[in-house]
Amino acid sequence: MTAHLVSSFFSDLSPAQTPGYAWSVSTPAGRLAGGFGGFRIMEPMRAPVEESTLFDLASLTKPLATALIALRAFDAGQMDLEAPVAVAGPPPFTLLDLLRHEAGFPDWLPLYGCVSSPAALKTWLLRDCPRGERAGFRAVYSCAGYVLLGMLLEEGLGAPMGQLFERYVSIPLGLPSREACFSPPEGWRDRCAAEELDGGYEARMARPLGATPPPFRSGMAWGEVHDGNARFLGGAAGNAGLFGTLAAVERLCRAFSPQDRFLSPEALRLAWESPRAEGRHRTAGWKAVGSEGWWANALLPEGGIGHEGFTGTGAWMEPGAFRTYILLTNRIHPRHPGTDFGQVRAAFLEAAKELQ
Repeated sequence: MTAHLVSSFFSDLSPAQTPGYAWSVSTPAGRLAGGFGGFRIMEPMRAPVEESTLFDLASLTKPLATALIALRAFDAGQMDLEAPVAVAGPPPFTLLDLLRHEAGFPDWLPLYGCVSSPAALKTWLLRDCPRGERAGFRAVYSCAGYVLLGMLLEEGLGAPMGQLFERYVSIPLGLPSREACFSPPEGWRDRCAAEELDGGYEARMARPLGATPPPFRSGMAWGEVHDGNARFLGGAAGNAGLFGTLAAVERLCRAFSPQDRFLSPEALRLAWESPRAEGRHRTAGWKAVGSEGWWANALLPEGGIGHEGFTGTGAWMEPGAFRTYILLTNRIHPRHPGTDFGQVRAAFLEAAKELQ
């Protein structure tokens, strides 16, 4: 199959499914094929996706920023990932538990409705946030857990997330901030893919939990993070907030290949290998083949890993040749379509895997 045929897959999608997109298939040696099309913004104007378009990577922040920071700090001897985190009461958990979503935190909470200010959030998460099963027993995907992980990294390494990303990831990789950063400068807004208007989808999620999105969730999310919890924390958090171009996401994914030598063999083991026990198919930052209900289980080989973001982003990697498949979209612009994007992701991955 040629790249043209993969591109034709996108031409069959309606703007309601994904207004704009960028995609690639790559190995550690470089890009094998890729393309982009559609619109980075459709309302109140139209502008096309370009190679330089910055996408709100949403939960791809977890593996490509937060996990990379933690693993690089681990390699530098600055973070003990298996030391218990100090909490007010049981059950105890470690940074590695947080990285693997095994610390027992709930999947999602409107954290801006749980505390009066960002300064109070870390204490609330450590002492008052309801937690389920004991740590290290079962993986339960948790944005709240990664918010806490980001805060603990900031505290332990002495800088906010944006600076930690530069110090531990982007500068060592030679990745300029115009390609990957938290909180893009206002002057870069026109390069960004716009997201949802007024945060209506998150508002509907928050109301049954007794919270309403605060005033900062009004207007179009364009050039600023869509995720409400990350916005509450100033735009940079452990769960979301990273923006990146297609080339930047390729480079960040390549950091997880042994050929790149960006991470130590032990850090790579943590990133690629899950405990592989029942209900424990999460690595340090990634989903692993075998994750319960994951649509990619049937498309990736044993040992494959990947992650998706709410805004319509995703990256999936195969072991061995370390072939990487990347899909970046702004599927929730200008409004959340109310449909499952998993079918689109699966169809893309199935088509991209046929590339020779």
